[in-house]
Amino acid sequence: MRTRTEDKQHTVPEFYCCYLLRSVPKKQSFYIGSTPNPVRRLRQHNGTLANGSAYRTKKTGFRPWRMIACVYGFTSKIAALQFEHAWQHSYHTHFISDDQRIVTKKTGGRTIHHKLGNVRLLIKNEYFSYMNLKVHLFCAEAAGAWAQNKFLVDCDIPNVEESMELPTNKEGLANEEDGDVVFMNQASVEKLYKIVLKTDDERIRVYQEALYHGCITCPICHKDFNYMSDEYDRKPLVAFCPSDNCRFLSHLSCLHRIFVDDEQALTGVRKLLPHSGSCPSCDEEISWATIVRYSTRLREVSDPEKVSLAHSQS
Repeated sequence: MRTRTEDKQHTVPEFYCCYLLRSVPKKQSFYIGSTPNPVRRLRQHNGTLANGSAYRTKKTGFRPWRMIACVYGFTSKIAALQFEHAWQHSYHTHFISDDQRIVTKKTGGRTIHHKLGNVRLLIKNEYFSYMNLKVHLFCAEAAGAWAQNKFLVDCDIPNVEESMELPTNKEGLANEEDGDVVFMNQASVEKLYKIVLKTDDERIRVYQEALYHGCITCPICHKDFNYMSDEYDRKPLVAFCPSDNCRFLSHLSCLHRIFVDDEQALTGVRKLLPHSGSCPSCDEEISWATIVRYSTRLREVSDPEKVSLAHSQS
């Protein structure tokens, strides 16, 4: 029988993002929020859904709003809310050190450069750096401000995406007087959301297919596990290599030990969580947050009834 602790096993959310809105009629007005569904949330902010809009975004003269950037890939809702609060209060958050702070007053930091500069500073923080967060920019101006890095924040963020689907004028700039801008922005947000969910679902199905084989031996500790078993103890958290051409599969705890040991050998410091490590099979560099993300979701969706049903429909 499962214990209460087992029933409450943490699962990384399918999608949770922090986002930056900009008012179309009042270009110096921004709004920072968080949501598990940016498509629905943007519609709420713009009044096309009746309920749920924040007070600040429904004030007269500020609508419509465009989502110009979002950060996603958080390992929990709590982590996303912490990032949101820190982004909103960058002038005093403990996630940004005083010597690096680019906004020092509550009324400061009202430009797009400040907003995106603070994203860099927050992702640079050790707590958020473990999460392998992704930044998505929805317009040319946001992409330009990000590339400019006006405050010269020293932070390597490899996961930066852009979708430039807004109508532009002859100078290549978005024509914000065009009503199509809001429609195209909504479409861009919806496209990102659907792609992320679809990619995750496809990968989960591939991993589930590997677990259909029943009893599997961990290549690290050589002990067996079985996700087709009715016994909960036979279904520990497992780790897959995300490389399309690699079939590595082990206990999550075993791979964790290898990653921590390897990182300690390189840095001389032993930490509870590794940033990344090399797959023992294909040697590809893997983000630890990515492995944990799929590991927790797999155990959630791979009880015997769900696996058998999915297998019968494949």
